[in-house]
Amino acid sequence: MRYITTLGVFLFSLVIGNLQAASFQPLLEVQQLSAALETNTALHIIDIRSPADYAAGHIPGAVSAPYGKWRGPANSPGQLADKAHFEQLVQQLGLTDKQPIVVYSSGANETDFGATARVYWTLKYLGLTDLTLLNGGFKQWQQALQAVETTANKVEPSQYAVQVKDRLAIDKDELLARINQQDTSYQLLDARPPSFFNGQKKAPMATTGGTIATAENIPFQQWFNSYDTRLRSAHEIQQLVKEQGLDQAAETVSFCNTGHWAATNWFVLSEVAGLPDVRLYPASLAEWTQSTVGLPMENTPNRWEQIQAKFSKLVSE
Repeated sequence: MRYITTLGVFLFSLVIGNLQAASFQPLLEVQQLSAALETNTALHIIDIRSPADYAAGHIPGAVSAPYGKWRGPANSPGQLADKAHFEQLVQQLGLTDKQPIVVYSSGANETDFGATARVYWTLKYLGLTDLTLLNGGFKQWQQALQAVETTANKVEPSQYAVQVKDRLAIDKDELLARINQQDTSYQLLDARPPSFFNGQKKAPMATTGGTIATAENIPFQQWFNSYDTRLRSAHEIQQLVKEQGLDQAAETVSFCNTGHWAATNWFVLSEVAGLPDVRLYPASLAEWTQSTVGLPMENTPNRWEQIQAKFSKLVSE
């Protein structure tokens, strides 16, 4: 009888332990997060919206960590900060590798999703793996009439030591070497809308329009539902990946202007579609075009097209 009682206590403890350390798929729906909170599952919930938006109302238990804390300087926002900066940020947020981490933003539009994807990627780059994003962000949470609180949450700092996973990123020099070597073992994907890819538009921090040589255009908007700002189902995404032949390369590199839209492509291809060896070029075209040495580009506008573009911008201002 004593053996049975001891076994019962052990099994009960095991179940409770599993509940408190529950892991989720990379993409979490509102009802799933709501259910997790109701069962008191231990979660780290990170709100990356502005401090004002956080103060106006946030998901219960969430702590504020505005997107700007995860980004680089104004001239190259996608540039990664050093290890010490990120380690301090992670520790201040009380993050560890013992509990699931949920990241969410406003869900205002498809571009906003890139912020959550970039923070997710950054946390994975820092060695944290039990990660998930709230599909549709705070907008979907509100539309589902879920509970909201306005009290700022504080957490005990952690002692987590980040373990950088260099393979998740590719830098300018490595990418340039791959292009110069005419390496065909990987696919280089530009996540921006076609107007940017074709050189008709450019981001303010890029010195010229166009795209990195050898890139293929895979616009990030295609991954979203037509009726809201959530990602499509995993099945739909996997079908799109297959139809576009994106599952054939041994390695994938994603980029955009500043590693924001590109993070959406990275997340979709790596975490939802399950492609192997998907990497992000964090600084993307901001760094590539600002190089003091001209780097290989395609679809760059000629001199007359550049003059026309500048004139059009002046007229519209």
